[in-house]
Amino acid sequence: MNSRLIFRSLLALVLVVGLWFAWWALGRSPEEQLRAAQAEFIEVIQDRDWDDIQDFFAVDYTDAYGHNRETVVQTLKQYISGFFTLDVKTSDFTVQAVKGQGIVKLKAKLDGNGTAVSQMVLQRVNQIEQPWVFHWSNPGRWPWNWRLSMVHNDEIR
Repeated sequence: MNSRLIFRSLLALVLVVGLWFAWWALGRSPEEQLRAAQAEFIEVIQDRDWDDIQDFFAVDYTDAYGHNRETVVQTLKQYISGFFTLDVKTSDFTVQAVKGQGIVKLKAKLDGNGTAVSQMVLQRVNQIEQPWVFHWSNPGRWPWNWRLSMVHNDEIR
């Protein structure tokens, strides 16, 4: 009798977890998926996890500053690898998304400490008033396949 109860309880648990995963994978709106992707991107930036950072950029990434996927990661390394601690604080977060494409606009402020270069980066980034604009695409069918196709800020030349 107890083994049946345990079996049924485990089966119910597996069913609940499976339904939750199905909703997470297939039931979220593009806006919710993009919010999650943006939050994860900010987290890997804070952690300075270079392999994960590169994975967030689309193979065909380009921006107005002349970067492609490889050079944008190298530039990020140049400017943020000197931080001992880094915290990215966002505000005025807006998301516009449809299936396969989206734009996230946000204001960002940095907090942290590190080398002298890091302090210059903090000062420069924290002076920016215009929102950062992240252009995302999801060419795949899975909600975790969102990739950055362009990032820009009108104050940066």
